[in-house]
Parts: sequence; C-alpha cells; structure tokens
Amino acid sequence: MVNRIVKSIVAVLAIILPAMTASLAKPASPVADPLYEMVEGLIDQNGRPINVGRFAGRFVLVNFIFTGCGTSCPTQTAELARFHNSLPPSLRSRVTVLSISVDPGNDKPARLQAFARAHRADPKLWTFATGRPDRIMRVVRKFVALRPQDDSSALHTTEVRLFDTRHRMIQRYSGVPLAARQIRADIDALVELARR
Repeated sequence: MVNRIVKSIVAVLAIILPAMTASLAKPASPVADPLYEMVEGLIDQNGRPINVGRFAGRFVLVNFIFTGCGTSCPTQTAELARFHNSLPPSLRSRVTVLSISVDPGNDKPARLQAFARAHRADPKLWTFATGRPDRIMRVVRKFVALRPQDDSSALHTTEVRLFDTRHRMIQRYSGVPLAARQIRADIDALVELARR
C-alpha cells in the first residue's frame, strides 16, 4: 500500500515539478534563491552568520518558533526532532532543519542553543536562527509566517515548509500536529525522482 502511494506521488511529481520549476532549471543564484533570502543576515545558535551553503545538497525543513512559547513551539520542535531522528541515517544526513525565531529581542544565540539542547536537536543538521528585529520581520512577512494583520510573535503560523536540494520551496505542511508521514512521503518521492 505504502509503495503504491509513493509511486503515485512520484508519478504526480514527475509531471508537475518540471512544469512548476522550468524557470528554475539552473542552479539557484542568491538573487533567485528563496532560502538565501530567508537566511541572509541571520545568525545561528552559535552566533555565527548563516550562509546558505550549509544547506547545499540537502532538503530543508523550515519552521518559525520562539523559545518563550509555551504551546505549539516546544510541541512542534519535539515532533520535528522525533521525525528527524526516525529517518534512516542515509536519509537523515540529507535532511536539515531550520528554525527561525520570531522573537529576536529575547531569542539570542545562547537561549536558542539551550532550547536546541533541551529538544535534542542535532547541531550538525539543525540550525536555530535569529537576527535583528527588522530582518526577522522582513523574513516572516515575506514567508507569511505571522497571521495576517498581526506582528505578535505569539500568533505566528505553525506551518513547516519543505525546500528541495536546490532550495525551491516544495510544500507547506501542518506543523501541530506535524504531518510527518506526508513530509516523509514527499522527501522519499523527491529522492526517487532525483534518481531518474
């Protein structure tokens, strides 16, 4: 049953993706790379500037969080950690997570680092990002990470976005509860499609 579903997804993606991405046939340039636009000017949980090159050749799952959240953020982070750790090692090394804080005033690198440790996030494959408030607001607005007409970090969306290995946003998923089966099926389908 699962194989039939995966094959169906691969077949649909084989038809749809080329048409959707024809204009992106060349490797992404910084100007046309949505992931580059997302991380430009941000720093990670270690205080280092984030370079889009750290995501080269990997699928990237992106979500928006803040460490002071007592509801969806810790739940989603825990579910993402479980999902990521459940992947076979050969696939896990090809999937990275980028969690962008919507509360840069409070979420400094040390706080993000503690949050990452508390959720057992693999520091080699999971980046927690923060930056100047104006930069964070530009990112969350561009990627519609706040609910319309609201700049409160408490009202950010819980969606998880999947970017492919060429930094194209492929899909948006429910983040709480995490649509783990669908994310896995889509990553498997993209891996299969790349083999063809």
